[in-house]
Amino acid sequence: MRREGRAISTIAERVAGFTSGLQADALPADVLEKIRVTLLHNLAVALADDVVTGVSFRYAEALGAGSGARLFRTGAAAAPDTAAFVNATMIHARAQDDVYFPGLTHVGATLVPAVLALGEELDASGADLVAALAAGYETAGALSQGFAPRTTPRGFRATGVYGVLGAAAGAARLLGLDAATTADALGIATSLAGGTNQTWVAGSQEWLFQVGFCARNGLLAARLAAAGGAGAPDAFEGAQGFYRALLGEETDLSTVATDLGETWRVRDVTYKPLPVCAILQSPVTDALSLRAEHTLTPELVGAARLSLSPGEAAYPGTDSVGPFRGAGDALMSAQFCLAVALEKGTVTASDLLRTDDAGLLELARRIAVVPDPALASRSFRLEIDLRDGGRVEHVGEDGAADFNWDREGLLAQISAMSAEMPPDEVVAGLVDTVLDVENRSVRDVVSAMVTS
Repeated sequence: MRREGRAISTIAERVAGFTSGLQADALPADVLEKIRVTLLHNLAVALADDVVTGVSFRYAEALGAGSGARLFRTGAAAAPDTAAFVNATMIHARAQDDVYFPGLTHVGATLVPAVLALGEELDASGADLVAALAAGYETAGALSQGFAPRTTPRGFRATGVYGVLGAAAGAARLLGLDAATTADALGIATSLAGGTNQTWVAGSQEWLFQVGFCARNGLLAARLAAAGGAGAPDAFEGAQGFYRALLGEETDLSTVATDLGETWRVRDVTYKPLPVCAILQSPVTDALSLRAEHTLTPELVGAARLSLSPGEAAYPGTDSVGPFRGAGDALMSAQFCLAVALEKGTVTASDLLRTDDAGLLELARRIAVVPDPALASRSFRLEIDLRDGGRVEHVGEDGAADFNWDREGLLAQISAMSAEMPPDEVVAGLVDTVLDVENRSVRDVVSAMVTS
C-alpha cells in the first residue's frame, strides 16, 4: 500500500517523512553530542554487574548458534533478532538505562540493541547508526509524550507500548527505507506494541523481557515493511487504531509529531546514577547525601516518609513493603531502596537480591510513601524522624534535571561505577569508540562491548 502523490497527513507519514531523511552530519551539534553520550551511558550500564540476565543468556543458548550479530559481553554469534532481544535485557538489567520522562519510556534499552544488531549484520557505518538513533529517539519521544501518563494508569507499561515504535523507526532508517515504507513499518509496529505493569506488582520478570520484545519487534516491523508488508496508513489515529485502543477514548491528535526537527526530544533524555526505578533516583540519591551529612544509621531512624506526586506514588510497585519476589519489585519499591541507602550508604545491583534480609525489611517497614497533590512530577519531600526526637527533612524539585549529564558528567558516573565494571582497559576502549562513533563502524561499537 503506497501513498505517493498524496499530501502527508497521517501521524505515521509525518514521523516517517522526518526520520527517513535524517543524516548524522545534519544534526545540531548538541544533538549529535547527546546521542554519543546517551549511547555510551546505555552501553556502560550493560557491561556493569547485574543479577537478572541469566535467563536471557540461557534462552540464546537454547536457540543455538546464529549469525549476523553478537551478544554483548560474551561476543557469541547470534541472529540479529536474538542479539537485539538479549542485548536489550542487558541494557535494562540494572534499571539504570536512560529514560524519556515526558513519555515514561526507556528508549535506549529498546532502540540501541535493535540498531546495533541490525547494523552489525549490514556492516553499517557509525554515521548511519547515529542517524538511526536520532530517528528512534525522536519517534518514541514524539509518540509517547503526553500519552504515557494517560495510558499508564490503564495498566500499560509505557516502555513496552512506545519503545517498539522507536526501534522500528531506527531500524527502518538503518535499512534505508523511504518515507512511505517507513510509514508502513510504523503501522506494523503498532500491532507489536504491548506490555503491562503487573510485573511490578507480581515481582515477575516481564519488565526485563519487555525491552527485548520491543527491540526484536522493531526489527521485525522494519523488515516486514522492507519486504512489501503494508501497515495501516492511519494506524495511530484510526477509529480502531493505536491511541483509541490504548486511551479507551477519542482524543485530539492533530498536533502529534508536527514539530519534529524543531523540538529535539533526545535533549530531554536523562540517565540514572543508581540501579533503582527512575522515580526513585532523586529521593535515593538525596537520602545517601543526608545519611552522610547527618551520620544516620538504621538505629537512629524512627520512621521516614517519602512524599511524591499522586501519579508517581501510585505507579505500580512504588509503594511496597513486600514480600519481594525478586530484583524487579525490589528496585521499584521506595521503601526497599531507601532502606538500602540508609543502611549501607550506597546501592548496588547485588542489593536487589537482599529481599530476605530481616534487618533491611524491618527498616523498610518504617518508611511510608505519601501522595501529595501539591508536588509536581519528579519532585519529592523526604522526612526522616529520628529516635532522639529530631527530624531530617529535604525537598527536591525536578530531580531528573540533575541527571541530564554532559560528557564529563557521564565519565564521572562511569568512574563511580568502577567496582561493578569490567577492567579499566575494556571501559576505556568503549569510551574511545563511542565518543567517536560517527567515525567508526557498528561492528567497532559491538566489538568494544565484548569482554570475554
